[in-house]
Amino acid sequence: MKKSLLYIFLLILFMLSCTKDGIEIDKDNLLIGVWNFSRSDVDVNVFARSRKFTLGHCYQFNADGTLIERSYAGFCATPPVSYSDYQGVWSVLNDTLIKITAKYWGGSTTYGLDIVSVSPDSLKVISTSFDF
Repeated sequence: MKKSLLYIFLLILFMLSCTKDGIEIDKDNLLIGVWNFSRSDVDVNVFARSRKFTLGHCYQFNADGTLIERSYAGFCATPPVSYSDYQGVWSVLNDTLIKITAKYWGGSTTYGLDIVSVSPDSLKVISTSFDF
């Protein structure tokens, strides 16, 4: 009997350890979700999808057009860098260009993100700063 309970416990433990944290992905709009900065390839910033923000530059695009941007908490970007979460809004301007308006440590800003590619796991963008 004790062996059976041990085997059941080990089976349950094994099943729980093998489950992957599922990230809900909106198949109609792959942009919706949390994106953490991964790396920079020349002018292209690469973000990885995640369940939550990590330390560094991150975006959370919500289906209702709001967003949270994790960005520098001050004007100085030299180590040690601290980050804060800022509220904002986003909208689609065309097939690849997204307009972002968000707070930051110095007030408010508007800029564009030109989407190079978006997949369930990766977001590649080029930041643009021009008048809308």
